[in-house]
Amino acid sequence: MKMTTMLLAGLCSVAPALCAQQVASPAVRLKATIVGETPLDRPTALNSAACDGAGNVYTQRMPGPEDSRPPIQEITTEAKLGATFQLPLGYPGDGGAGFVNRDGVVYMAVHTRSGVYVEEFAPDGSVRAKTKLEADSYVQPLLLAVFKSGEYLLAGLTETGLHTPFTAVFARDGRMVKKIYEPEDEEARQQAEAGGWKFVMLGDVSAGTDGNVYLLHSGSHPLVYAVSSAGDVIRKLRIETGHPDLTARSIKFHGGRLAIGFDVLAESGQQLIKVVDTQGNPIGDYGVGDREINRLALACYDSKGFTLVSESGESKLSLFRAKLP
Repeated sequence: MKMTTMLLAGLCSVAPALCAQQVASPAVRLKATIVGETPLDRPTALNSAACDGAGNVYTQRMPGPEDSRPPIQEITTEAKLGATFQLPLGYPGDGGAGFVNRDGVVYMAVHTRSGVYVEEFAPDGSVRAKTKLEADSYVQPLLLAVFKSGEYLLAGLTETGLHTPFTAVFARDGRMVKKIYEPEDEEARQQAEAGGWKFVMLGDVSAGTDGNVYLLHSGSHPLVYAVSSAGDVIRKLRIETGHPDLTARSIKFHGGRLAIGFDVLAESGQQLIKVVDTQGNPIGDYGVGDREINRLALACYDSKGFTLVSESGESKLSLFRAKLP
C-alpha cells in the first residue's frame, strides 16, 4: 500500500465525514456537439447555468452597471428562448442568486434594505410568492438552493467588508432552521481578508433527489458540503484534480453522483468535468470540447452525458451536448 493511501485511510478512520478523492485519472475525451445558438439582447458574461428535470437550461449573467439584477433566462432543449424571469421594475433590491428545481420552478434570492427575500416565479415569469428569510442583519446572497422538502439553503457573505462566509438553512416560511459555520468557513474568512475569494464567490449548489443539497466551495482544493434539510453538514468531500491551478465552477447531481465542472485543461484546451459518488469516490474524469469553443459552463448532467453552454461576445449563447461513452 502506498504511503498516501495509508495516510488517507488513517484520516478517514478518524474523521469519516471528510473523505477526499485523491487520485487524478486521465480524462476521457468527449466531443461537444452543438445543439443550437440562442441570440441575446446584449453580450453576456455568464454567471450560472442549471437545468430542470426536462433538460431545459436556465442561465443568468453577471450583474453589471446596466443591470444590477440580471434576469434568469430559460433556453429550451432545442436551444430556443423560453421564459424570462426578472424582478419587476422599481424592485428595491440588489443581486439575485437564482435556482431552478426539477419541476422548472424558478427562485431568486435578493438583498433589500429590509432583509433577504426569496422570490418564487410563475411559469410566465411573473413573481407569485415572496418569503422573507430570518437571516443576519446584512447578508449578500450568492447561492440559493431549494431542498426537495421545500426548505431553502442560502450561501453568501456577511459582516464588514463582506469577508465572512454565510450559510444557513431556512424553513418554507423563512424561519432559520440552522446556521452553518464550519472550520473551513473560518479559514476562508481569513483568506478573504488576504484577498482570496474563491471559496464562496465561485461556488455552486445542486439539490439531490436524495433530499440533500450539495454546496460546492471553490479554490485550489474544492470542497463540497452535503447539507441536510435540518441544516446538518452530513459529509464533506475534498475534490482533487491533480491541477491545483484549476477552478471549480459548477456542481450537478444525478442518480447518486456528482458532476463537478472545472476550468479548461491547458494541455488539451478541454473543459474538465469530474464525476464522483456522494461519498467522494471517483467515477470518471472527462475532457469536453476543444480550443475552438469559448469557455463552456456545465448546465446539466444525466445518464446520457452533459449539457453545456458557451457564451459569445456576439450576443449569443451556444448549447452543446457531450455524450458519455
